[in-house]
Amino acid sequence: METRGPLAMSQCLLLLLLLLLPYTYQGLAPGHFLPTQRPQDPPELHLINGTGQEPVTIMIFDINKIIKTSSSFELRTWDPEGVIFYGDTNPIDDWFVLALRDGRPEIQLHNPWAQLTVGAGPRLDDGTWHQVEVKIHGDSVLLRVDGEEVLCLRQVYKTVTNKPKPIMRIALGGLLFPSSNLRLPLVPALDGCLRQDAWLDRWAQTSASTQTGLRSCAVESQSGIFFPPGTHAQFSLQDLPQPQAESWAFSLDLGLQLAAGTGQLLALGTPENPSWLSLHLQDQDSGPLLSLWAQPQGRLFLGAAPGEASSASFCVDGLWAQGQKLDMDRALSRSQDIWTHSCPRTLGNSTDTSH
Repeated sequence: METRGPLAMSQCLLLLLLLLLPYTYQGLAPGHFLPTQRPQDPPELHLINGTGQEPVTIMIFDINKIIKTSSSFELRTWDPEGVIFYGDTNPIDDWFVLALRDGRPEIQLHNPWAQLTVGAGPRLDDGTWHQVEVKIHGDSVLLRVDGEEVLCLRQVYKTVTNKPKPIMRIALGGLLFPSSNLRLPLVPALDGCLRQDAWLDRWAQTSASTQTGLRSCAVESQSGIFFPPGTHAQFSLQDLPQPQAESWAFSLDLGLQLAAGTGQLLALGTPENPSWLSLHLQDQDSGPLLSLWAQPQGRLFLGAAPGEASSASFCVDGLWAQGQKLDMDRALSRSQDIWTHSCPRTLGNSTDTSH
């Protein structure tokens, strides 16, 4: 009988292992990685796209290929109201929304088996990262926040196969129908960031479209409203209480946190004459402020005046006019670069707002 030395035996063993490698790896489930491999985490995603009326990402899935029925992500926001994500197979009679209202998670669901609106869980608008998971389990929808189950909706879902159009859409940071179609309307824009996100079964995803983000989530932030240089917002005076007893009675509570550069911070007037009253009040022959409320074009201007080039940037901690808190999401118009519910911790002309 022929015998082989140690070197020959080791060469045969190596050859055998190489031949077995393809069959060994075929047994790995999708998404498993070798110990020496680490999947690259997706970048953090800022949820506001411009004024927040459009989703920042839309993903499309083949229902017949979906095996994993849960989605998870980490969320950080100072914003108490807005849409985290929307999903549907039909925007008329089969849709789902996870949003924040008063800082707490809210689910709105409309399908042939259930129509409901439920809020539950802790406040998430504290500027820290929170882990969130939404899972379909049998006929139930489960919501977990930071590892704790905060909501279980039973008998609200059934698996439907052989649909004429076996497509499911998931939109991040916005809706795929008018907000008035919600069971309980809310302002969809959410100034927040997502990371570590995984949506349903990635092997069932057929396409995705992503809008170009306007800012980076890497900038450390705090609660407030940030106006980068040259940005502005307008509010209609028709939506604010008018002066009562005194013709020049106008109250404004402006908690100014940080400021840099030069330029106008605030003005009261019309588009044709925006400087009736401003933080640098100018002498002029004008009528009482009350007459501004009688004009449909009456405006409260914040930030740069219309047509003005300004290098001023500033943060405010709360904004009140006539005893009423102003919500930047409800401004008549505003610059897309305004951070509606957050501020950088430091200011300077190099503050990154272009991503």
